[in-house]
Amino acid sequence: MNGARRTIRRWRGPRGLLALALCLACAAVRAEPVSLAHDELTLLGYYEPPPAGAPVVLMLHGTLAHGEMEIMSTLREVFAEEGWGALSVSLSFGEDDRTGMYPCDSLHRHLISDAAGELAAWRAWLTDRGVTRVVLLGHSRGALQMAAFAADAEPTAAEALVLLAPPAPPDGREAERYGARFDDVLAARVREAEALVAAGRGDETLADVGFLYCEDARVTAAAFLSYYGPTASTDIRPLLEASPRPVLVIAGSEDEISAGLPAALGPVVSPPRRRLVEIDGADHFFRDLYAYDVVEAVQGFVGETVGP
Repeated sequence: MNGARRTIRRWRGPRGLLALALCLACAAVRAEPVSLAHDELTLLGYYEPPPAGAPVVLMLHGTLAHGEMEIMSTLREVFAEEGWGALSVSLSFGEDDRTGMYPCDSLHRHLISDAAGELAAWRAWLTDRGVTRVVLLGHSRGALQMAAFAADAEPTAAEALVLLAPPAPPDGREAERYGARFDDVLAARVREAEALVAAGRGDETLADVGFLYCEDARVTAAAFLSYYGPTASTDIRPLLEASPRPVLVIAGSEDEISAGLPAALGPVVSPPRRRLVEIDGADHFFRDLYAYDVVEAVQGFVGETVGP
C-alpha cells in the first residue's frame, strides 16, 4: 500500500483456476428474486440472505442496467461464498416490475435523483427482515447515485460505502464529448429543456436527442436536465469528502469508461476512513476473478475500519 492508494494484482496459476471454477459453479445458483411496492410501482431485487450477524451488501447497478446483470450477480454470489449477504436491486426508471436493460427507444422520464427514494425503500426492506449490518455499494453511475443516497441517509443506515468504478469527475470537456458522440450541441439542448421546465412543461418530450449512451432518444425535458443541466449532480468528490462513514473507492487499471480515477480522486481520499484501491488488470466490469479482488477489498476495508 502507498498512502491512500493500494494496487491489487490478482494471483494466477492453480489457485486462480480453482477460484474461477468455484466462481462458475456459484454462478449457476441464482439468488432469490424479491420485490416490494413503492410509489405505485413494483421494484425488483435479487437477494442472498446473510449468515447470522453478517453484513448485507446493498448493491446498485450502472447506467440503464439492472440488478441481475453480470457484475451484480457475480459479486452477489461471491459475497455469499465469502460469508456475507447481498441484495442487488434494479431501479425502476418509472416502469413497473422492470427487468433487463432499459431500452434506448423507451421514453426516458426518469430523474437521476429518483434512485434515492427506491434505495431508501430497499434499506427499509432489509430492516424489516432483521438485517442490522449493511454496506452500500454502487457501480459506475450507480456509485454516484448510491453516494447521494448515503449522504442523506441516517448514520445507522450503513456501516460503509463502496464506490466501484464511479464516474470520473467533470473535467470541463463534457459538451465537447457530447457533440462528438451525438453530433449535436449540448448547450442548445439544455436551453430547450430549461425553457420547457420554466414554463411548467417538464413532462414534454425532447425527440431525437442524444441521452446517456442512447442516440435519437425520447427524453422528457425534466429528465434531460436531471442528467445534463447546470445543477446535475455528476461530481463524486463532494459526496466522498462529506461522507460520515468509511468510503472505499475501487478502480480498475484497464477501465476506459471511468479512466483516470486514481489521479482524479487521489487528493480527496485519506486513510484509514477514505481509501482508493486499484485492481491491476481489471476493466470497468471486473469480470471473472476480478470479482474476488473486489470482494476481498471490500471485506478487508470494512474489517479494518468498522470491525469484523
